[in-house]
Amino acid sequence: MGSTSLLIIIFLIFFGTVTLKSQQINSKGVSQCSCLQSTIKFDNSSIEKIVMHPEEILADPDAFWKSDSAYQLVTLWHQDVSFPIPMDKWKTWIQSYNTLSIEEREKNTQLIASRQMMQKKTEFNEKAIPYLCSFLPKDCPINTTIYFTTAIMASGFQMGNSIVIYGANSDKDNLIIHELFHQGFNNIKPSLKESGSKDSIINKIYNDLQNEGMATYVGYMALKDFPTYDPDPFKDDYGFFQDTTTFKRLHELLNETLKKVPSFITTESGQKEMQDTLWQVGSMDRAYYVIGCYMAQTIDKKLGRQTLIETISMGPQSFLQKYNSLVDEKLKIFDIYSQK
Repeated sequence: MGSTSLLIIIFLIFFGTVTLKSQQINSKGVSQCSCLQSTIKFDNSSIEKIVMHPEEILADPDAFWKSDSAYQLVTLWHQDVSFPIPMDKWKTWIQSYNTLSIEEREKNTQLIASRQMMQKKTEFNEKAIPYLCSFLPKDCPINTTIYFTTAIMASGFQMGNSIVIYGANSDKDNLIIHELFHQGFNNIKPSLKESGSKDSIINKIYNDLQNEGMATYVGYMALKDFPTYDPDPFKDDYGFFQDTTTFKRLHELLNETLKKVPSFITTESGQKEMQDTLWQVGSMDRAYYVIGCYMAQTIDKKLGRQTLIETISMGPQSFLQKYNSLVDEKLKIFDIYSQK
C-alpha cells in the first residue's frame, strides 16, 4: 500500500471519528435542552365562532361558556382575579356582531389579526422558542396552546398550561412573548407555602413582582424581533421603565406599600385590604412590571443570565435579595423577609 493511500485512510478514519463525536455531542446537547423542544400551538376557533356565528352563541350563552376552550379559561381568570363576569355587557358585545352582515363580519379587524397570526405560527415558533429558552432553564419546555378570542375583559393572560389573547392583540407578538414567559416561569417556580400563612402571603407578593418583572424584561429585550405590543398609554410598561420620573414614583409607591404589609397580614380584613392595595399598586399602576423589570435587568447585567435564570427555581426571596445586594440603598426594594 502506497504512502498516499495510507494517509487517505488515516484521514478518513480521523474525520469519521470527529464527525461521529460531533454528532453525538450535538444530539446529546439537543436532547438535554428540552426547552428547545417546546411546542406552541395557536387556536382561533373561539373568535371565529363569536364573530362569524354570534346567533348560535346567543341561542345558548351558558353552553358556549362551558364548551368553548378559551372561555373555560376566561371563567377561571375571573375567579382568579375576583372580578365578576359582566354577563349583560358581554351579551351586548355578542349582539353587536349579530347585527352585522357576513361581509362585514369578515372584515372584522380582530378576526383578521388572529387569522394572520395563525398563518405566522411556524415562523413565530422558530424565533420565539430559542429566545424564550435563553431566559429559562434548559429542562423547562413550554408546551401550550394560545387561544384567540374576543368580548373579554383581559388583554391577555396565562392560565394553567394555556394562554388566552384578546382579539385586538392577536398580532401583538411582544405581548405573546410576555405571556409565554409566564408559562415557562410557572412551570419551574417552587411551590408556594401553605395558602393563607404569613409566609405564603409574603412569597406571593414577591413572586408576583418577580414573575411580572421578568416577563416584562424578557419582552423589553425582545422588542427588536418582536416589536408589536399593547399601545395602551396607561399600561406603557416600557415607556414607564425608561422614564426616570415615573420609575422613581413607582419605586417609592411600591416600597411604601410593602412596608405596610406586616401590619396588614395580622387580620383577615387587613389581608383583604392589602390584596386590593397591591392589586392597584402592582398591577393597575404597573409597579410590579416596571420595578421588577429593572430588578431583572440589574441581575442580568451584573451577575449574568444564568444567575437570573437560577432565581426562578430558587424562589422570589432569592430574586429580591440578589437584586438588593447589587444596588445602593435608595434603589433597594423593601425586604419583608428581613422583618420577621
